Amino acid sequence: MTQDQVFVPATRSMVGLPPLDPTREDILGSRVTEEVKKEMWEALGDSPIGAILTPASYLLGGWWTYIIMNASGQPRYPKGTSHFTPNSPMFMAHHYSQVIMSTVGILIWLACIGVSIHYKGFLQVFRSYLLPYLWVNHWLVLITFLQHTDPLLPHYRAPEFTFARGALATLDRNLLGDLGSVMAWIGSHATNGISETHVLHHVCSKIPHYNAWEASTALKKRLASAGVPIEGAPGGWAEVYRVFKECKFVEDEGDVVFFKNAYGLAQMKPAMPESAASDSGVEVDK
Repeated sequence: MTQDQVFVPATRSMVGLPPLDPTREDILGSRVTEEVKKEMWEALGDSPIGAILTPASYLLGGWWTYIIMNASGQPRYPKGTSHFTPNSPMFMAHHYSQVIMSTVGILIWLACIGVSIHYKGFLQVFRSYLLPYLWVNHWLVLITFLQHTDPLLPHYRAPEFTFARGALATLDRNLLGDLGSVMAWIGSHATNGISETHVLHHVCSKIPHYNAWEASTALKKRLASAGVPIEGAPGGWAEVYRVFKECKFVEDEGDVVFFKNAYGLAQMKPAMPESAASDSGVEVDK
C-alpha cells in the first residue's frame, strides 16, 4: 500500500464511503448487514453499461492517465506527480536528465503524429497507426492490471511489508486461456510468456525472458511446497470484467488488507498466527 507505484487500491475513504461501523459490518468483509450492502451498492455498484465502459476506458486510457497524472499510482505522492516531471518523487536525482530526454522523445513522437495527420489526414493515420497502437497498448494494460489486481491478493501496509511479501503479491495468468487451449498457446507464445511468468520477474528481474519459463516452473514448484499459490484465473476481457466488479476498495485500517466488492464483502482475509500476520489469506465463508 505504501511501496506500490501503480495499481494501488483505493481505500474506503477514497471512494467516499462512511467510516466502518463494527455493529453493521466487520473489517474483514465476512459479515455485512443487508442494509449496509444496499447502501454500498448504491454508492459503488455498476450499471450494465458502466460495468463495460469503465474497464474499457481503463484499458484504453489507463496507461496515459497514470504517467501524466499518477492515476491509480501511489496516493502519498503530492498533487502534480507525473512521469514527465524529473523532480517527481518516484525518481532519484541521477534520473533527472534521463526523464528530460524521455519527455523530449515523447514530444517528438507526438509531433511526428501531428505532422502525419496534417499531410495524410486523420483517418489514414488512425487506421494505419493509432488503432494498432491502441490495440497493443490495451493488451499491455490488461496483462499488467490482472497481474497485480485480484480479490485473492493481499496488500500490505508498512508494518507488515517486506520485499518477499510484496514480490509475491501478484499472479501469473494464462493469457487468453479462457478462450481454449489454442488461444492460450497463442497468448502465451505471442507475448513471450510475460503474463505466465510474471511472479518470477518480481522475485528476480535479472533473469532473461528466454530462461523465464524454466525458472518460473522451478519457482512455482518451490512456492507450492510452501503453500503459496501464484496462479490466477486465465487472463482476458471476461476476467477484467470480473476483477473490476470484485475489487472496489480496501479498508483504511489494517496492515494486511484484501479487496472488497460493491457489497462490502471480501473473498479473502488475513491468516493471523499467534503473533504475526501470515503472507497468505484464507477464503471467507459465503
